[in-house]
Amino acid sequence: MVHSTCYGNPLVKGIPEGDWFCSQCSGSSEASQSNESFSCCLCPGKGGAMKPSGDGRWAHIVCALYVPEVFFKDPEGREGIDCSKVPKRRWKERCYVCKSASGCAIQCSEIKCPLAFQVTCGFNEDLCIEYREGRKGDFIAGFCRTHTDLWEKRQESGKFKIVARKD
Repeated sequence: MVHSTCYGNPLVKGIPEGDWFCSQCSGSSEASQSNESFSCCLCPGKGGAMKPSGDGRWAHIVCALYVPEVFFKDPEGREGIDCSKVPKRRWKERCYVCKSASGCAIQCSEIKCPLAFQVTCGFNEDLCIEYREGRKGDFIAGFCRTHTDLWEKRQESGKFKIVARKD
């Protein structure tokens, strides 16, 4: 089950008549013939709403949305996931939540915090991960557990401002 606006094509054009199959189910006969499983190239997770990337891999839509350097060639349709701009350092980061270095991780947005985590691990742990529009451009902000808790406490007072990390 997916949100139509989150999944993109063909659902953004309206709910199709009759049966509808997600990209994974549509491609499952090809995958079963090659004994290939659908796992996200951006995290160690399997299952969930995924679409193919331009290089033949698969990625969770949510991972593609929240890893800053990943983009969709067709943003409205959520098609053509492109991971080519992800810096090598992200692929080498170890997720502090699951301890895995598989996929890529985003760093805590608190400037001096060294912790990094994968998007799906962050959502599973209820960490703050947000897309923000700013005067100098749009950016992704994500916080480790300590800084998520701090952000939640200070958010009410307005004294904790999310800023883009400069690295």
